[in-house]
Amino acid sequence: MMKVIHYLYELKFSGAEIMYVDAAPIFQKLGCDLSVVNTASKLGEYSSHFEKAGYKVLFRPYPKGYLKRWKYYIDTIKFLKKEKYDVVHIHSSALKWGISYCAWIAGCKSVYTFHNVFRSHWYSYPWHWWLRWSAKHIFGCTFQTISDSVYENEKNYYHNNTIKIYNWYGCARFYPAIPNEKYKVRESLNIPKDSLVIISIGGCSPIKRHTDIIKSLPEIIKVFPNMIYLHLGEGVSLNEEKSLVKELNLENNVRFCGNQSDVRKYLIASDIYVMSSKHEGIPITTIEAMGTMIPSILYNVPGLRDFNKEKECSELIMEDYHILAKTIIELYRNKERQKYLIHNAKKFVDQNFYMEINVKRIFELYKK
Repeated sequence: MMKVIHYLYELKFSGAEIMYVDAAPIFQKLGCDLSVVNTASKLGEYSSHFEKAGYKVLFRPYPKGYLKRWKYYIDTIKFLKKEKYDVVHIHSSALKWGISYCAWIAGCKSVYTFHNVFRSHWYSYPWHWWLRWSAKHIFGCTFQTISDSVYENEKNYYHNNTIKIYNWYGCARFYPAIPNEKYKVRESLNIPKDSLVIISIGGCSPIKRHTDIIKSLPEIIKVFPNMIYLHLGEGVSLNEEKSLVKELNLENNVRFCGNQSDVRKYLIASDIYVMSSKHEGIPITTIEAMGTMIPSILYNVPGLRDFNKEKECSELIMEDYHILAKTIIELYRNKERQKYLIHNAKKFVDQNFYMEINVKRIFELYKK
């Protein structure tokens, strides 16, 4: 039995958390005993999902202040030795150096996953470069990246070679609609059959830029007055987004649905998936939308342009909400274009983000 412990920030409805909960049965079948640490100041709402999946959930908040952090490291080293963990898998960027140090002292293998495209200010670049170099070359931490954009950013910007293993999605949970399912789901959600429905899924933050989607709606409503925007997710900018909806008199067209456990239902009810982020690692929700065969419109930014690397799997557009509105209208009208995109996208995600294959690749990292 291999004892594996994951270090994350707050356990919430987010890409890495969903991935590793989905993958728990495969890791367990491979012989992993699983634990996860919530290092934020509060225990996230997704912790119960980890428990149901068979993880031992630990609440060990990462403190502020250097003296308190060194005490935290000393306690962590003792804990890792006592519990005899074999692998420490780190996901939080703030813990990359400290926890890899603890694993090194405790005699555990450490793995750190870069989940996004990180850039430094010019004055902090040497520090961030050194943290990477020392964690890898002194503490022996294995670095993994999740997408082409993240891999290339680490290699070209930080001169940091990593092992690229793509993310995965729960293909048993996200699959295309069966005949008439879309209209039955719409009826259950009180959505008219003839409405144009767009959807975004993800935490509310300035990075996700949901305000661009909201700003595009008045132009779409001029053409399709009964259109509906399904907004799934919560976060720091949620109140700002709600205020913008009110300011633009869009209350009848926007539904704030919060975090949902059955995301596929909302995807099935939708016509177009939209992501307007400033940058991404590679978003699980986009992979899930493509696996469900919902056509996608994405901003042409790192992490999102990866989906069109081989073929056109999405409408990849400039970062402009006027262009976003125009593209939504045009794509909704063009059924042949939709079929072309969703066929390419489904093939792409099933080839590259298949859960069992990529989980086994992570397991091989653990064994090295």
